[in-house]
Amino acid sequence: MTRLRRFLLSVTAFAGLVSLAACASIPTSGSVEQGSIEEEQESQGLRYYPSEPSEGASREEIVQGFIDAGTGMQNNFATARQYLTDEAADSWKPAEQVLITSGQVSMRTDSDNAITVTVPVTGTVDAHGNYEEVLSSSNETLDFQLSQVSGEWRISDVPDGIVLLRQSFTDLFQATSLTFFDSEQQYTVPDLRWFPNTDALADRVVEELLRGPSDWLYPGEAVTSAFPGSTTLISSVNVVEGQAIVNLSGDASAAASASDLSLMRLQLERSLTAIDEITSVELRVNGARIDASLPSGDTVTTSPQVNSLPLVFQDGSLGYLNSDTLSPPAGAENVNAVAGEIDPIRGALSASRQTVTMLTEDGTYAMRYDDTEATLIDSRGGQVEPALDNWDWVWTQSTTQTGLYVSKIGEGSIFEIPLPEGVAPDFISHQISRDGTRLAVLFEGDEGVTLAVMPIIRDGGEPMALGDPILVEMPGTDDVANDLAWVDSSSIAMLVDDGDGTTEVRLYRVGGELTSLGSIPNAIQVAGSNSLAGMRIVDRQGIVYSPRGTRWQASETVVNFLFAQE
Repeated sequence: MTRLRRFLLSVTAFAGLVSLAACASIPTSGSVEQGSIEEEQESQGLRYYPSEPSEGASREEIVQGFIDAGTGMQNNFATARQYLTDEAADSWKPAEQVLITSGQVSMRTDSDNAITVTVPVTGTVDAHGNYEEVLSSSNETLDFQLSQVSGEWRISDVPDGIVLLRQSFTDLFQATSLTFFDSEQQYTVPDLRWFPNTDALADRVVEELLRGPSDWLYPGEAVTSAFPGSTTLISSVNVVEGQAIVNLSGDASAAASASDLSLMRLQLERSLTAIDEITSVELRVNGARIDASLPSGDTVTTSPQVNSLPLVFQDGSLGYLNSDTLSPPAGAENVNAVAGEIDPIRGALSASRQTVTMLTEDGTYAMRYDDTEATLIDSRGGQVEPALDNWDWVWTQSTTQTGLYVSKIGEGSIFEIPLPEGVAPDFISHQISRDGTRLAVLFEGDEGVTLAVMPIIRDGGEPMALGDPILVEMPGTDDVANDLAWVDSSSIAMLVDDGDGTTEVRLYRVGGELTSLGSIPNAIQVAGSNSLAGMRIVDRQGIVYSPRGTRWQASETVVNFLFAQE
């Protein structure tokens, strides 16, 4: 079961008729038929048309009809509000929460015109678009109170929010990555949210961008925004020939430098161009156009890239594997010479920073490209694959002498970073996101294999502490944790053994869904690249696997292990 923070959710709907083209969101089974119905001043990708209350409907029919009407987002849920008394219709907040269900709700009617509805929940979305997937059975209880209005039953006391079937949620909501920065504002950081795919989508994106990063990212400490906290959107986002015109309050420029405005535009542009019809952004403040250019790639790294080829260690040599050819990283001659001497069993390399860390039987070593020898930085036994971040810090862990240690390459000092509550000290795999803001850890908890994703709080790049984690509990109580890797800026791949020689490949989209990518017999290591297509997996025989459509393709090349590319 996923435990992002428990949202106290409430109400909403499924049902209805379908029409226009589907939008991108959580993968699910089943198809959607397309139609040709159009509505003025609405550009929602797909619409449902729930029924209005029927004359003489029973209390139960009114509650069920209201729940079903949660799919009708047109005109601020006008159909659903017809099931409510005038007072309840005015106070009901449908955007407050979403309960996602894959089954029928159950209903109990009490003698005092109260109805209790039990919803089997598979996922939730809060008022700010934060998604939580629920992997094990979980029920939410919703309480309704009814009264008669002109001889017809109506709901007088209603929980805020809506309830949607999984397919309806897939049809009606769009996943959007809001863009923020690391604490030094040198890297962009994605913050995945889920919003209704309606005309108001661009407004919601900007409003939540101005509100700031999700709470779990420790806003202001681990992740920051260029916008002053008091900045507001003063008119709806207007899209003209692909350009989104965003008009903000004067707070956005009151004390902002050209650099600040440049970062603001970058946040807006990267967040809004995820919407299909938007290709660029014009920034305005109190109606006046702001001529802010985007920051250069030397100022802010928006998409940290690594070599698309897998980096491997094979027969005493380090290099990028292209078919059966090995090409050493440019300038890494010293690294290759040292690697041949110390015989590593795992490692991580940053070609952009020209640094490398290698785990051997004696412990973890680290060096820069121009060093002639590697330095032993952690000699504990039982170490797992070390992690290397974009600030040249090496993160080491031992399953026998537990403790998460960090050491900066070239400085020699080492110290421990305390793990937050809920993360097992004997975790077996860890890696830092390439923007340096999040640490992913895989361990075996009381209820099975668990993934933890934690924000990293830094000072001038130096890691100081870890924030409270997102905890994602894997299905399968007898499974064994194996390995993990960041696939891209938002997704983490994991290897989980079932104990019978089969290793399942799982993918978790941070702020989104957990999915299975099939299985590979006796897989032991996974390494990311720049996309899902670039991911590689190695089995116990050293055979390298790559994704090919819906299957895993084994190569004819055998390697010792995969280096993580940072």
